[in-house]
This record gives sequence, structure tokens and C-alpha cells, in this order.
Amino acid sequence: MRRPWEWSRTPLALPPSAGGRDGGLPCVIHLVRAANGIDSLREFAAAMRAHPPGVEHELVLALKGFDSWAQAAPYIAQAADLEPTIEFFPDLGLDLGVLFGVAARLRRGRYCFINSHTRPVVAGWLAKLDAALALPGAGMVGATGSWLSSHSWLAYSLGLPSFYRSVLPPIREARRVLLEIDLEQLRVERRSKRESLRARLALLSQVPEELLAFAPFPTPHLRNTMLMVGHDKLRSLRLFPVRTKFDTYVLESGSLNMVGQLARMGQHALVVDSVGAAYQPAEWYRSGTYWQGGQERLLAIDNRTLAYQRGDAARRRVLSALSWGLQADPAP
Repeated sequence: MRRPWEWSRTPLALPPSAGGRDGGLPCVIHLVRAANGIDSLREFAAAMRAHPPGVEHELVLALKGFDSWAQAAPYIAQAADLEPTIEFFPDLGLDLGVLFGVAARLRRGRYCFINSHTRPVVAGWLAKLDAALALPGAGMVGATGSWLSSHSWLAYSLGLPSFYRSVLPPIREARRVLLEIDLEQLRVERRSKRESLRARLALLSQVPEELLAFAPFPTPHLRNTMLMVGHDKLRSLRLFPVRTKFDTYVLESGSLNMVGQLARMGQHALVVDSVGAAYQPAEWYRSGTYWQGGQERLLAIDNRTLAYQRGDAARRRVLSALSWGLQADPAP
């Protein structure tokens, strides 16, 4: 019997690693979107200076949506002292697609992917991730992970049996919280409400065929905001071109969930905290990172961690329950 997604998407085959010109140094890939404006890269570069990675590395700026070198030059100047390699990408697809694209082009030994709104907040962050990736059985590591389930959320939204009925407030309140965060995100990403609505409608059009087949809670997945993986390990996963937000959801928490693929290979996906401690999926809620407590042990911040941090107690309760269910422990 064919399973959803596995037959409807074209597999992505990465070439073998070439070893890289830098003798096996970790390759840090930072996504720079022209649509975000120059301040986003300026803030990232400042965070890199304030919080040194702690290990020698190659920095790659993956410039997405730039028309020319002339347009990109002021952006590149913001990080010139960090001596980055520059790679250009069209403004198509989403973040994981850029990671796969850089891996296919550069063929380095291992990558730390950092999306456009993520900033390291502790010194030695890359050294901590790199050490965790070298642990026996580690297949992939990240700064944050979650057990959130799109399947269980959809069922809850439709009034169907769902685990979330036991931990979330009435659906109207939960939707209000998520809508507030979406509106905040629109302002940060400079997208219009019309663009957001189009994206939502496109996603909803796929619900009957695909979303209902996602796994129920808990669905452990590493978030791709700060993610580290070896080239050979990435190449061993079943991947496909990431063109839409829904494609990202499939790889994060669908039947092609990368964490699940690793588990079937006997490999662990680890969350790494600010002191370098590594947690397996069953223990992620203890890490003091994503949507739990005061997020006091975060290695890096991003829009979603800030949305939790800046929210009121009601918002934190909803977000923590979405991510951790009965293990939720939101800050008061």
C-alpha cells in the first residue's frame, strides 16, 4: 500500500561529500533573504561577534532573492569581517531547500544551518553543537525541538477526538493565541495579510489528502531554525525539493519526518542546551529550551522563542501544552 507523500514527490539525491577545502571544518550556513531587509543580517553578524562560535568554521551566507551583486553588496558588507563564502539562490522554496541546495553545491563534511531570524545567544554555541553531533549514535542535533503534532491540532480544530482536548483551552482561545503570533510574524517578515491568507488557503487545500495522515501527538521533530547534520547522514535520508511550507511540515513531522528516519536507522536526534548538554527526544521537555519554563537554557533565539518569551501567561500555557502536552511547564 502506498503511503502519502512517498510516491507523490520527486526524491532529492545529494552528491557524495567532497571533503571540503577546509579540512573538515563545520560549515555554518546562514540564510539571508532580500525580503527581510538589511537589518536582519546586521543583527546576525552582531550576534556572531558577541557570541563567538567557539570552533574554527566556514561561514556561508546563502543569499536568497537577490537580483545582482550590486544589490547584495551592502548586505555582504555587514558581515565582511566574518569572511563569509557567498552563495546565491532564487527566491523560491523554503529554508530546508536552501540547506539541501548548499549541501549539493559545496559538499562539505557537516553543516550547521541557521535560518534568517535565528541568533546565537551564548558563546561557544557551534562548539557545543559539534560536540553533540560527535556523540555515539547522534545523527542530527539542533538548538530546539518539539513534540507538537499537526495531526492532533487539526483534529482538535475540527472538534474531532484529539489528545489536545485534555491539555488545551477551548479552541477559540487557542486559535486567538496562534493568530496573535501569526500577526506578529507578518510584521517581522514584511509580508502582507493577503500573502498570508493565500498561503493558508494553499495549505488547507491539501488537508484531506495529506494532513490527516500525519502522526498524532507526540511527534518529535527538530526545528530547522538552528540544525546541524553531517553530509553523509543528510544524504542517507529520503529527501525531496522543499517548495512549500507544507513540504517543510512533511519533513519535520509527516511520514518522512527526518527524526523518525534517523530513529529507524538507530540514530538519535538531540537537542543541545546552552551549557552543551544533549537530550534525546523523550527528554527534550527537560532541556529548558523551546516553549518550556523560562527558556533559560536556549542556545539560540528565533521568532517563535521570542513569541513565547514576550507573551502573557495565557499564551505561554497554550504554546507549552501544544509542544509538550502533559509535560508542559510554562513560566508564570
